[in-house]
Amino acid sequence: MRQSDLRIGDLARHTGVGVATIRYYGDVGLLPEAGRSEGGQRHYRPSHVERLMFIKHCRELGFSQDNVRMLLTQADQSDASCEDVARLAKEHLEAVRKKLTALQALEMSLEDMIHACRGGRIQNCRIIEALAANE
Repeated sequence: MRQSDLRIGDLARHTGVGVATIRYYGDVGLLPEAGRSEGGQRHYRPSHVERLMFIKHCRELGFSQDNVRMLLTQADQSDASCEDVARLAKEHLEAVRKKLTALQALEMSLEDMIHACRGGRIQNCRIIEALAANE
């Protein structure tokens, strides 16, 4: 093991990504295979840290696993056009905006139910009535 190599627990601490998730990313091909010691322990290089941080950031932004795979493929081709990446980012932004619109409608519905509440007994609860109406 070289001094720059990391064990999986070290990689997890450096990146904030769980050990099981790191193994999963390796199993599905998002993270390159790690070297192995004679005892079978995985040893990760600084390049694994960089790639894992890229994956983590993509996932935090809500990109799907397939999108992350595409973004990684593009990132590995430094001379490739970024048109596909821009298109993917635009599509993702539209999906985020649709979710925001749905969440705003949900927020308004919940506010309406809460404002309709007058306290008292459950049998007269406006929130329960609204939920039961399933509108």
